[in-house]
Amino acid sequence: MAHVPNDFECVKQGDILIVTPFRDFKSVQESELRDAYNGIYRQFMESSVRNLIIDFSHVNYFGSTFVGMMIRLTNKTRSVGGETVLCCTNDDICTLLQRLMLLEHPGTKFFWRGSDTREAAVQLLQQPAVRDTR
Repeated sequence: MAHVPNDFECVKQGDILIVTPFRDFKSVQESELRDAYNGIYRQFMESSVRNLIIDFSHVNYFGSTFVGMMIRLTNKTRSVGGETVLCCTNDDICTLLQRLMLLEHPGTKFFWRGSDTREAAVQLLQQPAVRDTR
């Protein structure tokens, strides 16, 4: 398994990689997130991972650099035919993502699906894919 900084836990469950950040990312050095991104990205290259869950159970806030990392990881999952689901998001994180139109928002195509729990996120990814054909 590739090395990922201590601010993140990565657990592989079948073809799903579950990434749990363990702190807020308000003001973070870009190099810190780059190291985390590289470690997580390498796990896609070294294994049969297709899907990603980002578990926000220990995060209350993050900045634009973290959003950029999430988008790049989501693009990687899509490039291998997978999907990213966010779970355990609090109201502040949901509001932030909705304002950025990256999570469920009326009248928009969703960038990520959300789930209340990690278990529900896993179940969501294990269901047969229903792709938007519009």
